Amino acid sequence: MEHQNRNFGSPLKITVTIGLILSCMAGISLFWPEQNPRIGSLEIRWKSWSALWQADTLKEVDLKALEEQRRQDSLRLASLKGSEDSLRVLLELKAKDPAQIHLPVKDPEVLDGFFAQLDSLESKQGAPLVRILHWGDSQIEIDRISDVIRNEFQARFGGMGPGLLPVQQTIPSATVGQTATGKLRRYLLWGPPSGRYSDHRRYGPLLSFSKMDSGQVELGFMKGIYATAASGKYTKILVLTGDRKSELHTSASFGQSQRLPAGNDLRVIQFKSSEALSQVQLTLQSDSAAVLYGVSLSGNSGVVVDNLPMRGCSGTIFTGTEAQSMAQGLRALGADLLLMEFGGNIIPSLNGLKSASNYASTMGKQIDFLKRTGQGRPILFMGPSDMAVFKEGSWRTYPILPEYVRILKDTVLAHGAAYFDMMAAMGGPQSMVAWVKASPQLAVGDYIHFSNRGAKKMGQIFHAALMQEYELYRLRKRVKIIAQK
Repeated sequence: MEHQNRNFGSPLKITVTIGLILSCMAGISLFWPEQNPRIGSLEIRWKSWSALWQADTLKEVDLKALEEQRRQDSLRLASLKGSEDSLRVLLELKAKDPAQIHLPVKDPEVLDGFFAQLDSLESKQGAPLVRILHWGDSQIEIDRISDVIRNEFQARFGGMGPGLLPVQQTIPSATVGQTATGKLRRYLLWGPPSGRYSDHRRYGPLLSFSKMDSGQVELGFMKGIYATAASGKYTKILVLTGDRKSELHTSASFGQSQRLPAGNDLRVIQFKSSEALSQVQLTLQSDSAAVLYGVSLSGNSGVVVDNLPMRGCSGTIFTGTEAQSMAQGLRALGADLLLMEFGGNIIPSLNGLKSASNYASTMGKQIDFLKRTGQGRPILFMGPSDMAVFKEGSWRTYPILPEYVRILKDTVLAHGAAYFDMMAAMGGPQSMVAWVKASPQLAVGDYIHFSNRGAKKMGQIFHAALMQEYELYRLRKRVKIIAQK
């Protein structure tokens, strides 16, 4: 059979065909509107003629320049002598620092009570334990960011232990390992409705709890692989319980035991060890059900930082818990600073400035709730990081994000809380792209979450900003004393 050579097209025909296709595409762009048309929720995307030839105006963030500026500012401060000069220069540097902590105009001394506690620790005046509760979303999972803050504070001001922990740890922590055996079920105020508890809303300071049935429960705690010499040991153990249907008997593996009578209120079982522990086992027994809010591992003085992540949470759930259980929990723990890191999870669902304002307003109500239940304890809000979406062929900061951050910051400040702008601290719009491109990577490929290295860096930036405010507090205090002499 004779083979037939089929010619599917000469080079000329192929060139003409490609030219016709390109001409058609150019024609569509020529008449395409600047705003993409929509059919219901469906957006039909195409580049208009002007957009096709418009130069890309996205500014690339220079992370090295930011680091160099921080280094130069630090050197300038270190070279100063004399409190008045230091105060003037520190205020000058803060004014231009994108990683600064913003204070409410009506209460610029909102953090002074917390700083007074730190000052007391540093001057060895026998201050009690200083506690920072750090609520947040998935950015702080695995003890990220919180661990840097904790390690830095404990290195300077003393203290030990990883802080407050849930009874059942579903997401592993790098600082502490946990085991739990017995009949336990965990209930969360965030996440799917199936995880709620139907009998009451007493979720306490963790906004979650575990319920034990009658019988025995054993809880184990051991030093995590990334714990430091300070955070990996503890001498003081608190067990937060509530809704006890009968007497609850609790014993620790180092020989101590306590009993709590039946009752609905949040109560604390406390153990103190004469030696620093790196692991402990708690055994709880009851003839009826009981609520277990959490376990705190710390020292008797110094600083402890609690890492309380809530995956997928937008932070608008605090008002969902009974106010008394939150107030009792904060009082029992002796919280000194309430740190909230939220705002990122809502960004993909924002469809305009109205929805951004609505979210900010709801967050304002959470701050008011915590101020009431916390009896005026200072609140510091960490706003969302930069986040990028793939649009028009490149990764770009969510268009609404800069204005949304402004609205959120203004609202937080108006409600009397301090504000740390995580997006500005990263470098502003398009900084997430730079953090992903950095070598080693500071953020992962979803352009939303930090890498472990990036979380550590953000923790360091935040800690430096908080210490900047602390130094301002100390300088103002010193200048005031000098002026009175």
